[in-house]
Amino acid sequence: MKKEICVERLNLSLSKKSIDKYRLLFLIVLLLLITSISSLGQQEPMFTQYMFNTLSVNPAYAGTRNALNLNSLTRIQWVGIDGAPKTISLALHAPINKKKIGVGFSIVDDEVGPVRNTYIAINYAYRIKISESLTLSMGIKGGANNYTLGLTNLEVNEQNDPDFQNNERKLVPNVGMGFYLSSNRYYVGNLARKLVETVIDEKYSAKGNEFRRHYYIIGGFVFPINSNWIFKPTILTKAVEGAPLSNDISLQFLYNERIWFGAMYRIGDAAGALLAMKINKQLTVGYAYDFALSDLSGLNKGTHEIMLSFDFTGTPAKKVISPRYF
Repeated sequence: MKKEICVERLNLSLSKKSIDKYRLLFLIVLLLLITSISSLGQQEPMFTQYMFNTLSVNPAYAGTRNALNLNSLTRIQWVGIDGAPKTISLALHAPINKKKIGVGFSIVDDEVGPVRNTYIAINYAYRIKISESLTLSMGIKGGANNYTLGLTNLEVNEQNDPDFQNNERKLVPNVGMGFYLSSNRYYVGNLARKLVETVIDEKYSAKGNEFRRHYYIIGGFVFPINSNWIFKPTILTKAVEGAPLSNDISLQFLYNERIWFGAMYRIGDAAGALLAMKINKQLTVGYAYDFALSDLSGLNKGTHEIMLSFDFTGTPAKKVISPRYF
């Protein structure tokens, strides 16, 4: 009886035909990842718990949780290496106008050695109901990147070297757009960021010194195993000209609608584990640990991430008719 009630409430009962459809969708997205141009890769901050941080990447995600949502992610990468990346992400978004429009604000602060990038963006999304269970969201983001190179804090051989007497700062525009197709069982999206490519340093202008256009593909689905267990695989690919392609694959399980746990693999780069818990109907906390598989594996003590997500849906005891898994 418990199983029947749970499956009916979640609307997750899948016929064999439905299962084949979702498997086909997952394989199509995975094929897109594998066949992407090999000369592309990522330069922006990465997150192991990317599935909880969608708005910071895709503006079309704004408002899709049907509640005012606040999300925070803190990542300390390659512990033990001086100047290793440290990243903090904060995102706030909500639906308006009878849930047809979503708006949001996101900020990402990324520090690598003497270089600090702060990305600030306003997100806007418009949603179209394709069917009773399927929604297409189209989004755009606009903001700025504040780039700072702390030259004065570096130790140099010639103390009076004029190239190290002042820090370098530059504020450049940041525009992006994306699409997000979702139901209560699966989602898939693609997006482009930094549509306006900008030179950081005119003196040393080169492809490596420019804010380059980035491309992302995301996808995932939920598969109910029984009344207590749900399986959710997700994938993310990131690409930018001039760097290796980055692909993330994560496999997660949800137990009793409360505890998430699973593993991730960033192809050729890192592997790790994820754990998240729903404290109540509103608050979710998560932790992730990953370790390098590259030449850096013996030089650091791994990477740590802490995630907080809060839905402002009223009292914690308020009944959730349709639980959200992404």
